[in-house]
Amino acid sequence: MSLVKTLIHLFVPHESNNQKAKILHPSSLSILALFLIFAQIAITGLSRVYPTVLGCASSISASDIVRLTNEKRIQSGLSTLSENSILSQAALAKGTDMLNKGYWAHFAPDGTTPWSFFTQFGYKYKYAGENLARDFCSASATVDAWMNSPTHRENVLSSNYKEIGIGVLEGNLAGADTTLVVQFFGNSGGSTATIPIAKAQGADTVATTKPAATVRPTPATIATPTLSPLALVEISPFKTTKDLSMAIVGVLILVLSIDLIVVRRKRIMRIGGRTLAHIAYFGMILAIVLILKAGQII
Repeated sequence: MSLVKTLIHLFVPHESNNQKAKILHPSSLSILALFLIFAQIAITGLSRVYPTVLGCASSISASDIVRLTNEKRIQSGLSTLSENSILSQAALAKGTDMLNKGYWAHFAPDGTTPWSFFTQFGYKYKYAGENLARDFCSASATVDAWMNSPTHRENVLSSNYKEIGIGVLEGNLAGADTTLVVQFFGNSGGSTATIPIAKAQGADTVATTKPAATVRPTPATIATPTLSPLALVEISPFKTTKDLSMAIVGVLILVLSIDLIVVRRKRIMRIGGRTLAHIAYFGMILAIVLILKAGQII
């Protein structure tokens, strides 16, 4: 069978496939579903066996987050923030804690506060704040998402802060490969220690003035990363699996569209054919994938 005939058989209603693209047959769809499952397993497995080749990769860098954050502050007539290595270590520790304990929130399930990581690394602050992001593919998309949220924007543009620290990590969070960005703000000036109070869970944090005595004791078991895990890797399993899913769903929607056009033009009578319903179904799947890929902030 020639290449053209094979492509027609796979993607276009024809006599060879009983007037329905072979890729849309139940057997083919089952094979695609199994392929996605095994691809996910294989990619996850390879990322663990060869972490420096297929592992925690992202186009997001801490320096880009700092640069873009300062650009937003300059545009608003504010002074720039100095990158502080201690805050960056604290931010990496917070991200590691979320991955290790399987939570996505400002406060850990055991009650650990964001400010515990500041004090753990010896950062004495007058004001402190935190922004979190996950599953973004670029630094600009991450910062733009924060700027489009009034509460996160308030942190980025707060005149209370003088320093910034960024942690960027990828790993498995509650069973899903993910990219985490932790943005810590701080101001160590002044002699009176104060701590920030977080809003309800799901919102970002705002600096206020409370006695330093209310700070929670620093947990002794928090892992302390010494190097960003993004330094040695090139391919992201998280992005790879989502891109693969989007590609397959996109092809199926294209084939269903071709199927609808051909069936109508040739006036093919087909029992049980619900092409529009199939397009809507796969369109919904693609929308879910895109939403998941868009990233989240808290």
